[in-house]
Amino acid sequence: MDKKVLSTVITVAAAVLSAALAGWGGYVFCTQVKIGQNSELYALIPVYCILIVLGAFIDEIIHEGAHFLAGAICSMGVKPPKIRIFKSSSVEMYPKGVKAMRLRFVITAAAGLLFDLLIIALGIIALVVPSVPALLALGLPYAFYSFVINAVPLEYGSGKTDGLVICEALSGSPSSQVMFAVLKIQGKVNSGFLLREIEESWLLDVPQIQEDDINFIILTQLRYEYYLAKGDDSTAYKYFMRYKQLIRYLPSEYSGSYNKRADYDEEEASTAEVNPANLDGAAKENNSEKLSENSDADDAPFEEAAALQGEADIKHGENN
Repeated sequence: MDKKVLSTVITVAAAVLSAALAGWGGYVFCTQVKIGQNSELYALIPVYCILIVLGAFIDEIIHEGAHFLAGAICSMGVKPPKIRIFKSSSVEMYPKGVKAMRLRFVITAAAGLLFDLLIIALGIIALVVPSVPALLALGLPYAFYSFVINAVPLEYGSGKTDGLVICEALSGSPSSQVMFAVLKIQGKVNSGFLLREIEESWLLDVPQIQEDDINFIILTQLRYEYYLAKGDDSTAYKYFMRYKQLIRYLPSEYSGSYNKRADYDEEEASTAEVNPANLDGAAKENNSEKLSENSDADDAPFEEAAALQGEADIKHGENN
């Protein structure tokens, strides 16, 4: 089955089953909760609908918060999550150190799914056990939807799901090998090393992957930064121009600051003087990649949002 068709089927199935769970939970809630002595069931339906929306928001916070907490414990340098209901939420990583990178990454990626399962289990208990308040099931519908969308190993327009990222990381796929190469370089630099001090083989001795893979795009950008820091202007320029060609493949969630480089048109590119100042100026247009404000590019620390999923941003399906 075509991947796009499969992702649509999974999304629709998850939405339908979540709606069924919401209906079940609504019946239990409206028959269990009383507001006043003569409250009618229909009068509680609007209240339940509002609470369901609130439950979805809370579940999304818990899901992303789990990624954030696990990442913090595992020294993955996570930043506060970006919360979007029914859209792609994410947690950015800037890891420190290179030891046990795969294990630390998988734990961080799996944490959101684990907490979704806990909310699902609690919700089902609340619906089947009369003594447990039905309010505890308010997060069940969205938690189920979130778990299905993120657990199935698929790639949406906004990026790879947690499940796909975990599968690739555990299987050692070529894409994940490139991702871990980027993450290890990040970890090395964030531990105090200069980018120019990294062994060149870390950037070059990696498997070949498709050019539209987000990890290849990030690796190309990193190679540009590396050779810029090394003072190899011509090689840096080559990777800059290659990166410019790859921008069109970036997922929708990266379409903001990354695509600013598209303003650098072909004529300007062909006539531009190749020197560190020009390249550094182009780099600083990208808000997702930070160079030191120090004018000496050789001493600029590298900080890049690598792509779990596999991106170093843990992203979810486009409908989550």
